[in-house]
Amino acid sequence: MANLGDWIIAHIFEMRKPIDMNKENFIEQYKKLKDLNKGQKPLCKDFLKFCGVHKRKLDEVFGRNAYSKLQEECGDNPNLLVMERTPINQILDQYGELVRRNNSLPVIADWTQAKLRPSIEGISKVHNIKWSEIPNVFVKEYSDRPHWKDVIEIIKSTAETTNTDKTNKTFKEIVDKLLSWTPDRKRIIEEGYKIELRNYLEKHFKLEEEVGESNPDLLLNKKFPIEVKKDPSQSEYDRLLGQMIRHNKLYGSAIAVVTSISSEDRFKKFQRLFIEIHNKLDMTAELIKK
Repeated sequence: MANLGDWIIAHIFEMRKPIDMNKENFIEQYKKLKDLNKGQKPLCKDFLKFCGVHKRKLDEVFGRNAYSKLQEECGDNPNLLVMERTPINQILDQYGELVRRNNSLPVIADWTQAKLRPSIEGISKVHNIKWSEIPNVFVKEYSDRPHWKDVIEIIKSTAETTNTDKTNKTFKEIVDKLLSWTPDRKRIIEEGYKIELRNYLEKHFKLEEEVGESNPDLLLNKKFPIEVKKDPSQSEYDRLLGQMIRHNKLYGSAIAVVTSISSEDRFKKFQRLFIEIHNKLDMTAELIKK
């Protein structure tokens, strides 16, 4: 026999009347259904039934791979990520244009802000390529293409200055590890995520907690501060930005890991501010959503 939650949701499906859906409507309904599912990503068939629309309507609004695009708009990794594999040349083309536009190697936040697909996690899972490995893959695959000569020169010139920089290399390793980390389950309190992340990272790095002048949640190898936040409010986002700047001044870099986001709009606004401020201050920082 189905439980009470399933029964309620089933009757919501039955009672719902079809409405003329646009992009904003779809995003709103997706978030509502996800809340009803206690934070679990809904399946496409359940979502369409919940909205009372045919898949054709979803395709009209989002185009090819419509449901996956909707999930990404809502901050979720698509359920059919592996089936909807983005060709590696398409990823490299996007990466090359980003290098050309920035005249330097892009950071993860640049890719995210540009709304490029797939997600960084998608690149790692589907193509088994870490973010830090993309420059080498680009040079290997496109070295004989005149169109990308300027981009390859930028990558090589940057590599000459960064490959000898052990601190920069370790920072990238930490970022790659964080991108590969997936919480075991949804946690009720922030401390739960912090403990799980600590247990994961201490297998790879020397780790301390809440030490030093800026008191980061986690400090790796005595040089790399990490802040862990669960579904921050606006005031908590403001405080996090200040913490990241202080960490950066003391250690030369900083990483923020934000989990269990309930407001994608609030996160994206913070993300834009985060990128803008750190770029203006020429600081090394990453913002990672989990």
